[in-house]
Amino acid sequence: MFESNKKKYGPFGIQYGTYFSIPMTGGKIVGFHGRSSWYLDSIGVFLMPLLQRNLSDNFAAPRNYNTNGTDEKYRDDSYDLEDELNVVIRRPEINSNTKQAVSYGPWGGNGGIMFDDGAYTGVREVRLTSQGAIVSIQICYDLNGKATWGRKNGGSGGTRLDKISFDYPSEILTHITGFYGSTILRGPAVVKSLTFYTNKRKYGPFGEEQGTSFSSASNSGIIVGFHGRNRNFVDSIGVHVLEGRLPVSRPIPRPFYETSETSEVLHVYEVIRGAVKEAAPLVSGPWGGGGGKPWDDGVFSGVKKIFLTKGEAIYSIQIEYDRNGQSFWAVGHGGGSEGSFNMIKFDYPYEVLTSVCGYYATLTGDDQRKGGVIKSLTFYTNKAKYGPYGEETGTFFTSTRTEGKIVGFHGRTGCYLNAIGVHLT
Repeated sequence: MFESNKKKYGPFGIQYGTYFSIPMTGGKIVGFHGRSSWYLDSIGVFLMPLLQRNLSDNFAAPRNYNTNGTDEKYRDDSYDLEDELNVVIRRPEINSNTKQAVSYGPWGGNGGIMFDDGAYTGVREVRLTSQGAIVSIQICYDLNGKATWGRKNGGSGGTRLDKISFDYPSEILTHITGFYGSTILRGPAVVKSLTFYTNKRKYGPFGEEQGTSFSSASNSGIIVGFHGRNRNFVDSIGVHVLEGRLPVSRPIPRPFYETSETSEVLHVYEVIRGAVKEAAPLVSGPWGGGGGKPWDDGVFSGVKKIFLTKGEAIYSIQIEYDRNGQSFWAVGHGGGSEGSFNMIKFDYPYEVLTSVCGYYATLTGDDQRKGGVIKSLTFYTNKAKYGPYGEETGTFFTSTRTEGKIVGFHGRTGCYLNAIGVHLT
């Protein structure tokens, strides 16, 4: 069986006899060796640890550790992986002057597939989604002065989005703590909570502090990467740490952030264009009934106009978007030209759409199991409120549980607007 940073391949053959494994985290296989005649008698691998390039000379040469998924760390000279697995592991020679990141963890469950972002020069921003546990994590790293987004690791969805922005390079992520456990009775263990510590402050906890606690322990180094396991949740998480004395960095010009401070976390609404490449938008909703057919306008730069028709419910909706300075009308969704017309025009780009709320209910004679149609919509920008449009009766919904700028809509339509959701950045 082979396992990459994305998925498993195999097993190939019959799983019978003495089991062996190469539990290397934070590295990659760069070659194979072994013995063979009529069959493959034995097999071994060449392992190359992930190396950190172009690092500051302020750091002492790190020590190599193997970890067992707990807070304990084992020195290479006291932990013989070859004896434990009864296999031969040959490691390529590494220049002693090369600075090397040390891997800790991962802590959590054994489900999902492995992921490894690799090692960078620092961490600028962390984005988490959660719902009873950590659903996904995505990191904006610093790579020699340039912002670089890692891939989103974990599942889709989550009812809460947290964006933690560090004042890098003067603020350095030094260690993390958290909890892992099951979200259901006798279910698999996943990461339930995360807390981040820098050389200046504490961020979190994010999620529910229930289950088994863990800590990356070291606070005398810099976290330069994350690894772990993921599928529908973040099953486990570990870190790559550059150990040594923290550097004293001169402040560099920072992009301007519009923020609202909640507890100890800065929730980022918008970043000045060109400063940092934004992460993939978050999908929220749809809210409403299950009838009609699904639709999705996709993701744009912003929203310029909204065209609605309404009567006993919202009949249809059509959006004019901005895409890199160019106007783009999406196709209309819903039941044609009946009802009264409403055109909502925003002072884009100075006015941006931030949230939508409304009501949905079942119309008389409709199938109750389909959950109804959208009865009312209200739109909020950074400057004003527009609406309500329609009758505010039924079940209330809102997108304000997830903060950001709306850059697209999706939903379901038939003769009416059955459901609506948003894409947020």
